[in-house]
Amino acid sequence: MKILITGGNGSMGSRLAAPLVRRGDEVTLLDRVAEPRVRTPEFERCRVAVGDITDGERISEIVAAGEFDSIFHLAALMSSDAEEHPDAAWQVNMVGTRNVLEAARKHDAGRVIFTSTVATYGRMTEDPVPVDSPQWPESLYGATKVAGERLGVYYHHRFGVDFRGLRLVATVAPFGSTGGASGYCSQVYLDAVRKGAYDFYLEPETRAPIIYIEDAVSALIALHDAPASDLTRRVYTLSGIAPSAEEMAASILRQLPDVKFTYRPDPTLNAVVDSWPDRYDDSASRADWGWDPKVDLDAITRAVIEGITAAR
Repeated sequence: MKILITGGNGSMGSRLAAPLVRRGDEVTLLDRVAEPRVRTPEFERCRVAVGDITDGERISEIVAAGEFDSIFHLAALMSSDAEEHPDAAWQVNMVGTRNVLEAARKHDAGRVIFTSTVATYGRMTEDPVPVDSPQWPESLYGATKVAGERLGVYYHHRFGVDFRGLRLVATVAPFGSTGGASGYCSQVYLDAVRKGAYDFYLEPETRAPIIYIEDAVSALIALHDAPASDLTRRVYTLSGIAPSAEEMAASILRQLPDVKFTYRPDPTLNAVVDSWPDRYDDSASRADWGWDPKVDLDAITRAVIEGITAAR
C-alpha cells in the first residue's frame, strides 16, 4: 500500500514507519523537518515530504501527488505544549486535522487512522472507564482531540472516508515525546540513564496509564489492517498499566540502583495527570482487531533503558 504518516519524523511516526516498510508498504513521512527523531534502518527507504500540517494547500498537494491508500494522522501539539501555546494547538490539532480529512476526501485516500487520547474523557469515576462514556476533557489538547474524533466520524458518514480513531494512553519509549503532561513517562528513563537523577513534577503517588511504544505501533497497524466488516465502531480505546511515579522510580532502581529521584510537584501538571483514570474498557479493541499488549512495567523499563544505552 501507499501510506502517508503525518508527524512522520516524530517519536511515534518514526517507529510506525519501520514495520510498514519491512512488510513492503511504500511510506511517505510528512513533517516540518526532514530528519527523524528516531533514525531506523528503514528510514532510508521512506520518502520525506516537508510541509506544515496547517497549510491546507500544501497538504492537498502532497496527498494528490502521492496517490495514497491510507493516511496515519499523528501530527499534533501535545497537552502541556497546547496549554502554553493555545493558538498553535488550535491550528495544528484542529485546522491540521481538517486539512488531512479534506485532502483524503478530495484525493481518494480512503482510510485515515487518527491518534486520539484517553485525555478526551477528563476526570471519571468509573473503573474501567466505558468506551462510550461522556467526554469532558480538562485540557485544550483533549478538547481538540474530541473535536477531531467527531470531525472524522462526520467525514465517514458524509463522504465515505474510512476514518478509524484510536484513543491512546501515554506511550513510553526511548527518546519518546516529552511535550505533554505525561512526558515524564519517557523523560524519567532518559535522565536516569544520562544524568543519574530525575526530579518528578508529580506527587509520588500520582498515576498515569501507560503502554510501551511498540504496543502502540502494533495497535495502530492492527486497526489499520482490520477488515471494515470486523469493526463495530469508528473510535477505539486502549488501556495499559497505571504505575505511580514512585513505582516507576522503583522499577528503574531495580535496573539502575544508583539513580537519585526527587519530587517537586507542579500543581497544574499534577492535576492534569491526576485527572486521568487508571483503566479504560478496551474490550472492543481486543474483540474486533486483536489488541493484546505484551509487556509489564519492569519489561518496559528494561526495553527503554536498553534502547537509550544502545544509542550512546
